[in-house]
Amino acid sequence: MADNNIFRLENVKVWFPVQKGFFKKTVGHVKAVDDVTINVKRNETLGIVGESGCGKTTLGKAMMLLENPTGGDVYFNEDGTEKDITKFSKEERFEFRKKVQMIFQDPYSALNPMKKIYTEMEEPLLIHGYKDKAEREYMMEQALKLVNIPVDYLFKYPHEFSGGQRQRVCIARAMEINPKVLVCDEAVSALDVSIQAQVLNLMKDIQQERDLTYVFIAHDLSVVQYMSDRILVMYLGKAVEMADSIELYANTKHPYTVSLLSAIPVPVLDRDKKRIILKGDVPSPINKPAGCPFHERCDRCMERCKTEEPQLKDVGNGHFVACHLYE
Repeated sequence: MADNNIFRLENVKVWFPVQKGFFKKTVGHVKAVDDVTINVKRNETLGIVGESGCGKTTLGKAMMLLENPTGGDVYFNEDGTEKDITKFSKEERFEFRKKVQMIFQDPYSALNPMKKIYTEMEEPLLIHGYKDKAEREYMMEQALKLVNIPVDYLFKYPHEFSGGQRQRVCIARAMEINPKVLVCDEAVSALDVSIQAQVLNLMKDIQQERDLTYVFIAHDLSVVQYMSDRILVMYLGKAVEMADSIELYANTKHPYTVSLLSAIPVPVLDRDKKRIILKGDVPSPINKPAGCPFHERCDRCMERCKTEEPQLKDVGNGHFVACHLYE
């Protein structure tokens, strides 16, 4: 089954040093991603959800080497051979980045307001060695057609587009060098609901047409459910639950995931839905609590939860959960 994985992460950590004083002495670390072991299957959409600051985006960046992991291994398998990308040379990283691209959260910030779309889309092609101008223009035009943007829009500035059009331009720019994986960081969170639906459907069509793999990072659990084949739930840098999308919503295990799902608005007026309000605040990623990272806010906390950290284990049907309640 290893050949079916395009990414495999083993005990990945991304820690950022906290420095104080004139000599910038390191006094601690922000443990943004802390010992995460997961896999991403070929041609699937893996959704990643959790509260702000849980490490979703940092994990996505670590998969692209936009953030260098502090520890652990990240294996990429394009052609049947797993390679640890953390050990890549500069030249190997350059080739790797053709295969894994990212769609950023804010489409306006991702585009230079001083440059026309032509320049924005031509630059990646120039960097990756496409020297023939006619070939570059053909690739740009094909990418724009893929996202239903007229070709003559290449000569417009970002402020002349709507939010949905800007996001589609960002998708086109990521797609023009034919990547294998797209890391989508809150790709539709800044858009209106109707525009979100258009972009999400467009992304699904592109995935089927190009046999893409998506890592879909989002806060909106309804959007994640619609887009994802499997879902990873993160809390305080840890993977706390992972399962098939249908299985996760139908048979939720971890108390944190239960509380997240209870917050989804239900468009049925006569349905009484009890929302679970978590007590307290998210602990500091610098001084994490001992034991289970969620135990201070959990209404089902046991004594062992305060001292013993649960490991992510399979509890059946490919459903993984890190909770002492299911051991």
